[in-house]
Amino acid sequence: MKVHFEVRGSLLRAVSALVVSSVLITLPAFAQEKPAQNLAYKFTKSDVIKYEVKSSLDISLKGSDPSFMPGGIDNPLAWDVSGVFENVVLDVNGGDGTGTLERRVRSIQSSGNWNEDKFKMAWDREKDKGKNREDFPQGVMNDFIWATIENPVKYTVDAEGKYNPGDPNCDRLVMRRGMMVWPFKAGETTWVTQEKIAVPVLHDKITLEFKNTLVKETTRDGKRLRVIRATASVKEAAEEKGQRPMEGKIEFTASGDSVIEFDTTNGRIHSVDLNLTIKLSGKGPVAAGGEGDIKGTVTYKENQVYKD
Repeated sequence: MKVHFEVRGSLLRAVSALVVSSVLITLPAFAQEKPAQNLAYKFTKSDVIKYEVKSSLDISLKGSDPSFMPGGIDNPLAWDVSGVFENVVLDVNGGDGTGTLERRVRSIQSSGNWNEDKFKMAWDREKDKGKNREDFPQGVMNDFIWATIENPVKYTVDAEGKYNPGDPNCDRLVMRRGMMVWPFKAGETTWVTQEKIAVPVLHDKITLEFKNTLVKETTRDGKRLRVIRATASVKEAAEEKGQRPMEGKIEFTASGDSVIEFDTTNGRIHSVDLNLTIKLSGKGPVAAGGEGDIKGTVTYKENQVYKD
């Protein structure tokens, strides 16, 4: 699976199609003593760990010069995806406990619009057993969903959640939807992680930084949970090199608080609630001469919860 977008003259005119690519409650401060070392991923071969997923991705270009809005569309992408994903433990390294997992789709629903094109697709492993790609609606975004179904992703995860996907394109938010991993530092109450996000305009453009803080421990349904609050910002923006992702000088900002719950009883993520807002602003050349405003807001929300 590859995601490659290039925009020239128009902010969101894709040259390459997308292919095989809460409200947060205020939490009490976590005690300052070092947390116990039981904050660790634990894997058992053949386990099937299921997560219920809901996500939404929205791009707005309101406030931009019309030259940067193909067809005058100020909401070029709106995309909702939900379903059930499985994390299957294929093997465990007895030396350090590193697990080899595979993300599989059990069921999925996808809908939205890409510029003027509306798309919708739903698939269920049991109900749609034996069906082929041609049995479902055609289109670029539906092709992407089918590729996710047809190509399970293998990845390794160590005890601290450092992971390595077999497909490097899945080392990105959105693309790793359903891969239930969030890195941490055992014995630490604060740490920093970095992410990229697979989104038109932002792809290969910015690096996000999350400042993670352990904020509390709680018990729910017999599970001991550690609650992590992750605050997003832009770490860096790529320099303009070679084929430029867009014309003009663009500034990026990111915000949003996310909450991750880690189940220390079972050694796995219990839930992830991502809430990201990325804004871009700047100026770029327009066909009539001079420069026009480029403004955009990308909103990404993702909620994943362990499913018994």
